[in-house]
Amino acid sequence: MVLEVENKNEENNNEDMSFEELLDTYMYEVPERGQILAGVILEAKQDEIILDVGLKRDAVVTRKDLSRLSQEVINGLQPGKEVQTYVLQPYNGDGDLIVSINKALELEDWSIATRLMESDEITEATVIDSNKGGLLVRFGRLTGFVPNSHIESVPPATPQGRMREIKDQLVGKKLGLKVIQVETKRNRLILSERAARRAARSERLGEIEIGQIIPGRVVNLTDFGAFVDIGGVDGMIHISNIDHRHVNHPSDILAVGDEVMVRVDSVDIERERIALNRKAVLPDPWQSFIESYNEGQLMEGVVTNVVDFGVFVAAPGGAQGLVHTSRMASLGASTPRDMFREGDPVLVRIVGIDTAQQHIELSIDDVSVDEQQAWMFSKREEDAPETEEVFDDAPDASEIEDDVSEDIEASTDSDTDESE
Repeated sequence: MVLEVENKNEENNNEDMSFEELLDTYMYEVPERGQILAGVILEAKQDEIILDVGLKRDAVVTRKDLSRLSQEVINGLQPGKEVQTYVLQPYNGDGDLIVSINKALELEDWSIATRLMESDEITEATVIDSNKGGLLVRFGRLTGFVPNSHIESVPPATPQGRMREIKDQLVGKKLGLKVIQVETKRNRLILSERAARRAARSERLGEIEIGQIIPGRVVNLTDFGAFVDIGGVDGMIHISNIDHRHVNHPSDILAVGDEVMVRVDSVDIERERIALNRKAVLPDPWQSFIESYNEGQLMEGVVTNVVDFGVFVAAPGGAQGLVHTSRMASLGASTPRDMFREGDPVLVRIVGIDTAQQHIELSIDDVSVDEQQAWMFSKREEDAPETEEVFDDAPDASEIEDDVSEDIEASTDSDTDESE
């Protein structure tokens, strides 16, 4: 009987409600966790924000969520502003709808990461920390991970100690990266510096043309040549193309960090190899030589190579000639190595110039004794140290003699004491 009365009362109440109120009562759709709701800020407090998200109840952003936002974002959260929110709890213990602005913003970053991965684009991210497995980077509001195997500056088989040093040095720096894995549900964002560098190199290789003359910076020296960075990719200058002169080792001419102009001789995109030539862009030493010297003229040069049959001597402009052993008999040496070392200055006479073959024949025997002596005297004057300075307060001879006498007497007294 009581139930019948309650049902009648409910029917009477329903009759009094409008159609819109009935829909609100019976057709209200409860939001689900993870759902994105657009909301308008109704009230912005220091510890929470109230939003109208178009549902029966207003939504609440808690202090904990606000603490994860940057001050710049918080300053923009004013009444009337429309924002995207992420449903954390459809209803908490107090019956409130709890939403997150931070999670909604993170979803935007996940969307950006997915787009970058699909488009194979290169992005930048700052290294914020390192661990045993790799580097942690800041990607918007997300933390991405770069595994050790994808760090360009960590070669394979790098010892753990050295690897840790390299990674520690990268903290705080920006890296060019490619997104290679996105798993939102597992909160997994993997990036690769190696893939980004490879893509950048391929793009740069496609831009370089054979015969192009470009600036570069020496980044490494080996026994067989010099590696030069030419704007994101490294090319190699073979030792034979470093200079017009004979080069025993690249370090004789170049140093790491030197800025050089080079010509591109070849580009292998598949193998990522570029052959560079420094010698080709240097002034022609032969042209400089024939404009400055004639046959029969004396020339001061530098020994560049010593061989069994003579010594090669470079003119000031770089052109090289040969002093054959038959033209150094006056020195009385059994072999050229007994008399000369690379880098030695030497006075020679030009006895033959073959323009067609670009060959220079030099002689030491054809330099007279007087010419040699005059040259050696001038070299001695050039190498002599500057005149010693005279100090007004320097002790005179008598003072020095007194000091020496005192030292001798002190030494004698000490010997006497020991004997006693």
